Amino acid sequence: MSGAARTHRFADPMLAEAARLGRELLPRVDAFRTRQHADGTVREPGAEDHRALRAIRDGAARWFTGHGRGAQAEALTADIDDWLAAGLDAPPHFARSRDALTAPADGDWAAFLAPVRTTNSVPPVGKRLEFFLVRRKEPEALPEVSRSHPHPKNNCQATVLLAGSEGLAKGNCIVFFPENVAAHDKVAEQSYAFFFFSKFRRIHERYAVPAARAVLTPESLPGASTGMDPEACYQARALWGYLHDYFHHQGAWPLDRHIKLKMNWFIGLLEELKVDAKTVLACAGGAVPYADEQIAMILLERMFRYPLDADAVRNFDAGTGVFLYSWLRERGAITPGAGDRFALRHGRVLAALRELVDAIEEMEASVTAPAEYRAAAKDLVRSQLREGAEGDRYAFTEDQLALVRARESLSSLPPLHFAPAEA
Repeated sequence: MSGAARTHRFADPMLAEAARLGRELLPRVDAFRTRQHADGTVREPGAEDHRALRAIRDGAARWFTGHGRGAQAEALTADIDDWLAAGLDAPPHFARSRDALTAPADGDWAAFLAPVRTTNSVPPVGKRLEFFLVRRKEPEALPEVSRSHPHPKNNCQATVLLAGSEGLAKGNCIVFFPENVAAHDKVAEQSYAFFFFSKFRRIHERYAVPAARAVLTPESLPGASTGMDPEACYQARALWGYLHDYFHHQGAWPLDRHIKLKMNWFIGLLEELKVDAKTVLACAGGAVPYADEQIAMILLERMFRYPLDADAVRNFDAGTGVFLYSWLRERGAITPGAGDRFALRHGRVLAALRELVDAIEEMEASVTAPAEYRAAAKDLVRSQLREGAEGDRYAFTEDQLALVRARESLSSLPPLHFAPAEA
């Protein structure tokens, strides 16, 4: 067993630090973030807000310095000092902290503190102060998979969450990108991307599986990702993460060279669908470990968990799931079943996904300029997602509403709370 795997199965040596952070720094961070608004500002800040932030600055800087992360301590101190000088009612600018963070080696740890947008976390979501401590743990089969799918510049980190502020320790946020850090400038290139895959199993079991059960007939429900051993689930999800990012870097408009363009809502939606569809097809080819588990994860997460979002008609990931559902419906991969349920026709799913990849890649090959790309992507998305009300990206059709049958019952559940290193 690799050292990274041992980190997950046995007590992590940083858990003592996680516990200490939970007693000292994290309560201060969680209290401060309640004073912030979605853009990170503090409305009508008072002397107590300034004192609270200075205490966070000093405590975090001492912690970073004491653990050999002096550059991060200096960057954090400078960012907070500048914010205090500008006024806490001004949007925070933590570019120094963002750029001082470096990806840890496999088996090593990393920590970070800054105002960060924690996507899909418990509301209220915004660029609020957050802290995380993680252990990087890449999947054991990565050397094997990377031989058949060699990533040109892998900058993604599969991690176990050891400690986190409320935006990370509660709810469904499993990603951290540099562009999510509050800053006045935009990220030109991702130098890291952290994924808290230790959180995935409980999220998948709590939301994706029951949401799919409310829509699909029992015999057609993909079941390979349900009831998995926590370690096996982590391994499978981390491999999905690697393959997903590998396919982002292929094709006519690779993500690493066109990251700003890929942030366009329509282009980005198709990009996510394309790379996950290609991951499913790679798994179906039979040479990828945990193939059935990854296929089930992808289908259940995309189509049945993401559209549950309360603001689904504006949510990017929700749009991918609604699009995929209608694409599969049109091609006979999802058909009426018993009662009000639908049957997922597994053999037809693969053919429909190949057709989807072909349609997206043909569109990408046909355009030569960003404006053409944006227009063509919007046309393709509109083939499945109709125009929505003002401010919305799309509107559900009557047929698409089947995807949210379980929304009310699942939204009433208390948010998941992830203890240190919990799978």
